[in-house]
Amino acid sequence: MRTETATHTNPRSILLVEDDTDDQFFFAEALSEVKNALLWGIANNGREAMEKLKSMAPLPDLIFMDINMPVMNGIECLSAIMDRPQTRHIPVIILSTDTGQMEFALRIGAKAFLKKPTDSQMLRSQLERMINPPQNSIL
Repeated sequence: MRTETATHTNPRSILLVEDDTDDQFFFAEALSEVKNALLWGIANNGREAMEKLKSMAPLPDLIFMDINMPVMNGIECLSAIMDRPQTRHIPVIILSTDTGQMEFALRIGAKAFLKKPTDSQMLRSQLERMINPPQNSIL
């Protein structure tokens, strides 16, 4: 993965919370083309994500999370992340085809909601905007 700097001096570490292995691969491939990004880890569901966030340091800079997952879904995991003082500062971006819960996810703490694209170039472009935002952005 490339690690050139854009607006940050260190690569931004990313946790992907996604149960679909094809989507994990698709995301990792797109992320490998984004400057200033490093895949911190992958969790297959919300419970696994919370275990990683509780046991690993340093914490990731950003979390990209699907909504529809077994064991603990993305909304439940987002709530758990927002409830913990140690993790509530980490921006969570929902990356899902389920746009029906977009407003609720944003209301409980998600910083952004991206509809999963089917095109790798579009995903790379969306990741680039989220990971290397303009100076006045919220992420």
